[in-house]
Amino acid sequence: MEKRWLKEFARDLIALGGIPFLLLTIARVSVPFTYYPMQFIVSSTLFFILRAIFKADLRAGIGLMLSIFISLYYRNVLFTVFASLVYAGIVISLFYLKREPRQILKGILLGGISTAIGYTIVRLIYFSS
Repeated sequence: MEKRWLKEFARDLIALGGIPFLLLTIARVSVPFTYYPMQFIVSSTLFFILRAIFKADLRAGIGLMLSIFISLYYRNVLFTVFASLVYAGIVISLFYLKREPRQILKGILLGGISTAIGYTIVRLIYFSS
């Protein structure tokens, strides 16, 4: 019984790194500004391209991107710690659910690369005057 509950919790947690949550987050940050959703859109587009080339875990990459960008959006240390803990829970859950370790690590790496490049591109577009 306990293992079933734990597996269910792990599945629920990794859902936070999925495409529906990405779309909800983009919609949320679109309300006051266009700068923030552009970070998500550029970075996730780049991530999906890289993921098509190098097989990587979707939730590990998107989860990292969401954790970083939503923390930058709220600019609150307590929220950043919370988002980081949730992301750590996603990664632990992926391993717990026996997803391919190499793909998880590639997802984290590609998510980080996509986030850094997307952030830089959007920053250059919006603030290079």
